[in-house]
Amino acid sequence: NQKEGQAGKAIELYKKSIELFPKKVDAYSNLATVLKDIGKIKEAEIYIRKAIKVDPNFAVGHKNLGKILRYLGKLEEAEMSTREAIKLQPNLAEAHLTLGIILKDLGKLIEAELSTKRAIELKTNFAEAYLNLGIILKDLRKLEQARIYTLKAIELRPNSAECHLNLGNILRDLERIKEAEISMRKAIELKPNLVMAYNNLGNL
Repeated sequence: NQKEGQAGKAIELYKKSIELFPKKVDAYSNLATVLKDIGKIKEAEIYIRKAIKVDPNFAVGHKNLGKILRYLGKLEEAEMSTREAIKLQPNLAEAHLTLGIILKDLGKLIEAELSTKRAIELKTNFAEAYLNLGIILKDLRKLEQARIYTLKAIELRPNSAECHLNLGNILRDLERIKEAEISMRKAIELKPNLVMAYNNLGNL
């Protein structure tokens, strides 16, 4: 498949770059990202740890390690790694978002809300942060706030099926059933194989 072919070429290039410039952290980090994207999570972890070994102050490396550790289900380690990224680079919006996602997974919803709001303060057009904040607020039963933040995510990313699906779920919980149906149908229109949207639509 085309994606795997492109990934294979990128992996070759980054490995060559590491051979030529073993002290450049970007090649390790980019290689780890490609490996993660094709599901080679353990291998991705090895290379991102190599990047951090080359430069222990590489904030993006610590943030990416946090994401990888979350995928591996090592949530406490993921939290520590992401907090290290924030310590090194306090204005790294992506690290605050990643921390928010990890804290949500750990059931620390209030902390997750604060961390995700910080990401938005640092990067006001951060669609993924608005989307995740909507999910966290829904779990906290702050449904009207969840609706507003999810609408902001849709404004920034109108063709995201996930955004419309989440809005539909929030509207359902607000007992605004007709609007929920419209949102879920929009999600299906954008992504016809989105199984969860069909399930949720059937449960309205």
